Amino acid sequence: MARHASCPSCDKQYLDTTTCYDEELDVCRACGGHWFEHDELNRVLSRVDNGHNEADYQQQLGPVLGISDRPCPEGHGRMQSHQLLAQYQVSIDICEQCQGVWVDSDELHQVKQSPAIQQTLGTLNKGLSWKSRVFQFLSQMPVEYNVKPKRKPLVTWTLIALNCLIFLSYVTNPELGNQLIMLFGNVPTATLAGEQPWTLISCIFLHGDTLHLLGNMYFLYVVGDNIEDALGRRHFIMLYLGLGLLSSLISVGMNWHSDIPSIGASGAIAGLFGVYLIWFRNASLTFMIFIFQKKLSPIWYFAIWVGLNVAGMVVDEGGIDYWAHIGGFVSGLLIGYILKPYIFKRNPLLEMLAHPAAVVSR
Repeated sequence: MARHASCPSCDKQYLDTTTCYDEELDVCRACGGHWFEHDELNRVLSRVDNGHNEADYQQQLGPVLGISDRPCPEGHGRMQSHQLLAQYQVSIDICEQCQGVWVDSDELHQVKQSPAIQQTLGTLNKGLSWKSRVFQFLSQMPVEYNVKPKRKPLVTWTLIALNCLIFLSYVTNPELGNQLIMLFGNVPTATLAGEQPWTLISCIFLHGDTLHLLGNMYFLYVVGDNIEDALGRRHFIMLYLGLGLLSSLISVGMNWHSDIPSIGASGAIAGLFGVYLIWFRNASLTFMIFIFQKKLSPIWYFAIWVGLNVAGMVVDEGGIDYWAHIGGFVSGLLIGYILKPYIFKRNPLLEMLAHPAAVVSR
C-alpha cells in the first residue's frame, strides 16, 4: 500500500508497519487497529493456534451490516461492515474493491480465534436429537452441550472409578457397609465433639445405594471434564476436595444436633455446579418434562435444581443432606467467581464464548 496511509478510525493518524506471524501488516500506533491487505488475514489465521491450518475468513463471515463510516486506507471509499461470524456479533470492515480488512484493536484476538469460536459455537448450537430424548427419558439425566475438552479428564475418571470401587467393596455386605458408614460417614454431633475429623472428607467417597452412586457419578462426569480441563488436573483435585470439605462443614454447622451419618459426593459435585455456572454460562443442559425436552442455560438448570432442594428441605423430605448440596453450591459460586479472571486468562476461548457477542440457540 502507499506510504502515509491514514488510519480509518483515527483522524489524520498515519499507519505504520508491524510484523504479525511473519506477515508484514499496517497498524495504527494510536488506536491499535490492524489493516490486512488482500489475503493477509487468511495467512495469519492459518498460522494462529485456532484449530484451522487453512483458514478462509470469507467462508465464515456473518451477514453484511451495511456501509461503514470508515474509509479504505488505500483510497477506495467507504468500506462495508460485516459480522465476524453468523453466531458472533462482532463486526469487521472490508473494502469490496481491494479485499482489505480493518480490525479494531479490541476485536483482533477474537478475529484470530474466529475459526475456533465458529467450531465451538457449532457444537453448542447443535439441535436436539431423538437419541438424546431417548437417553434422557430412560435415564432421567440431562444431556450436555459444551466446549470439547482439549485433554482427557484423567482426574475425573479416577474419582469416578474410586467411588465405584469403594461402593463395590461393601454393597454386597450390609454389615461391612454399616461399619464403614459409621467410621467414615460425617456425623455432625461427633464431628463437633472433635471425633473422627477425617469424616469431613472421607464421607464424600461413600454412597448409600446404586442409584445414589450412579446419579452422582454421572453429574461428576458431565461437569468435571470441562472444569478439569480449564483448571488443570492438580488444581482440579484440590478444588474437588476443598468443595467436599466446605459442603461437609456447612452440613455440620446447619445439622449440629444430628447423629445421622452424612455420606455421598453430592456436596462436592454441587460445588462443581456452582463453578460450572460461572465459567461455562453458554453451555446447555437438557431438561425433560414427560417426553418434552428443552435445552436450558446453566443458570436456569441449576435454578431449578436449587428450587427442588429448597422445596425438599421445606417439606422435610428425609434421607437427603440438603444443606451439603446448597452449601457446596454456594461455595462453588464464590470460588468460581474468585478464580474467573485466572481461568479466562488461562483459557481465552472461554472468555470469548462468555462475551455477549456469542449467540447460543436453545
